[in-house]
Amino acid sequence: MSAEESSQAGPPPQLVRTLVEGPAPVASLEWHAEVDSTNVRAAELARAGAPEIAVVGAEHQSAGRGRMGRVWSAPPRSSLTFSLLLRPPVAAEALPLLPLLAGLALAEVAGRYCTQVEVGLKWPNDLLIDGRKAAGVLVESAEAGAVVVGIGLNTDWRGIERWDELADAISLAEASQFPIDRWRVLAALLGVFAQRYEVFKDLPAAFLDGYRARCLTIGRAVRVERVAGEPLLGEAVGVDASGALEVRDAAGTLHRLSAGDVHHLR
Repeated sequence: MSAEESSQAGPPPQLVRTLVEGPAPVASLEWHAEVDSTNVRAAELARAGAPEIAVVGAEHQSAGRGRMGRVWSAPPRSSLTFSLLLRPPVAAEALPLLPLLAGLALAEVAGRYCTQVEVGLKWPNDLLIDGRKAAGVLVESAEAGAVVVGIGLNTDWRGIERWDELADAISLAEASQFPIDRWRVLAALLGVFAQRYEVFKDLPAAFLDGYRARCLTIGRAVRVERVAGEPLLGEAVGVDASGALEVRDAAGTLHRLSAGDVHHLR
């Protein structure tokens, strides 16, 4: 990371102008030194009538959140933490596909940088690089039909001490063994997501074949911690058209899970 990058709290103005005024359908981009949560700020913009795709990023989130109620935390300038405000003109049953769409965009961009190791997804949207978590997605509903897609991507954690559940985290710089310009990563990620999202609005499930090809959960023995009930043990055999994970247990029963915390078993 260059001295200029380390002292800069936000994307270069030229990049912001390119994203907002260029061909990518980004309506606005604001970046904060600190907010409680970029998802919360994006929801505020939704209530104020902001159009899609509004982007809110931050160097530090004092109350960042991940899936299943987890805390999301990252050292300042080590990661990209941002949220997208969307107003998807699709049926309600298609909305659960958005987390998978965001995960696919993450995997596609990460794969450009990390060419010597395996890059894929743990259902529904955890980015795994060389088997270690590098990013996650949290999608939440907002008012007036809006949806907020929160993304946290580790870009450069070289020399950073891990703690607790982040002990096995990895970043793009560590996996690629090259310095990472996180603003280029941001531009690439917004571009790939926007392209996928434009297709999604007309054909919500069109991306699923690409997702399945990137999903490392399919074909694995798994344990799924469910919101209610006992954990489910079995083999993940597919992802259906709604985005649900299909797991076959030892008795041969097929379960379709729309939510849950998946653990890959060795």
